[in-house]
Amino acid sequence: MKEILIISGNRVAPAMTGGQVHSLSIARALARIGHTVRIYSLAGRFEDYAPRSLLRDRSPDNPLEERLSEETNLGLFFGVVQAVTRRLDYPRIWQHAFLSRGFIPHGLRTALRRADIVLSDLPYCAPVPGPWRIKPWFLISHNLEHKLLEQGGPRQQRYAEWMRRIESRAPREYVDIFACADEDRDFFRDHDDSRQLKLPLIRCGVDPRAYAGTREMREKIRSDLGLGPADWLVVFSGSGFAPNVDAFEALEGFCASEREFLARTRVHFLVVGSVAASASRNGNLIVTGSVPEILPYFAAADAGINLVTRGSGSNVKIFEYLAARLPVISTTFGVRGTELTPVTDYLPCTGVDLKEVVTRFIGDDRTYWRSYAEGVWARHKKTCDIQDLVESAIASIPAFHTVQG
Repeated sequence: MKEILIISGNRVAPAMTGGQVHSLSIARALARIGHTVRIYSLAGRFEDYAPRSLLRDRSPDNPLEERLSEETNLGLFFGVVQAVTRRLDYPRIWQHAFLSRGFIPHGLRTALRRADIVLSDLPYCAPVPGPWRIKPWFLISHNLEHKLLEQGGPRQQRYAEWMRRIESRAPREYVDIFACADEDRDFFRDHDDSRQLKLPLIRCGVDPRAYAGTREMREKIRSDLGLGPADWLVVFSGSGFAPNVDAFEALEGFCASEREFLARTRVHFLVVGSVAASASRNGNLIVTGSVPEILPYFAAADAGINLVTRGSGSNVKIFEYLAARLPVISTTFGVRGTELTPVTDYLPCTGVDLKEVVTRFIGDDRTYWRSYAEGVWARHKKTCDIQDLVESAIASIPAFHTVQG
């Protein structure tokens, strides 16, 4: 078994965004195979920088489970750089600039010396020059970052071509790349002049054990939300990522225009996560804002919805809905990166026809939809369960199996 180091731009655990869910799920899968996995995060979250924290330059080693831990650099310089660039809406170019020039914290140097294998989480975490460059170094791709920058604000768009060059060089800088979806795998294959990369696919799968909600959990959350047995609850989860915000605004508009229909049919939409700045309730639209744990809300829901129409890679929320055994209502774009078939595996929705789709959904009882969701999971488990995905991805990569001399 190997000592695996994952370099991340920000603290990963507990996961608060789809990207963090993906990273943490991969780390957990590697640890459960038997490897020792350490996540080194270059910067913390806002709450990590309380005054008392500034007396130390890193977080205490955070054991997440057996053979898996995370260390977060809390050096004030990196923290200030991150805060300023976020406030100005710049992408994380500073991370690439520092790492590619070898400007790294002492803790990361120590971790690099100990590691047998290094994984860069996103192309912003560039390979670090030094003696550790002879070690097998891999990239975890979550999507095509340059595509996301092209869809961002003016300061994001300014760096889209820069990121495209970074991603174009990636096949020459890494032993291999773990792609997230066909889109990024095809891009990296087109730029692999050597034709030596395997480009194994690790979709945005999740650990199904983490989504096994209980009846007690379901009843408590529904009671807290003021919902009874006859009420239908459809959940939308997401971070403050721009495509999620667009989808949330579309859902807000629908709930406002169809207020009478939703009241009459007792259909409620629940929006969970930092896609909304704060909690609110307007008619049959319930918004939580950021929450410490999302699982109870999945357990309380009757279906998951995804109205996203732009972005790159795939949406982790779809895999979470499937693992939570929720029937899925989604745009065709929203299920990209999966093998789901319209109608058979999910209810397709353009957004414009949401009222008709909701009417179709509540036309069958919960017993039918639970059976439907179980069937979808059974058919697609191999492409949704992160353990299966990671084991399959590394099976043909010698670095994860050979004994180093």
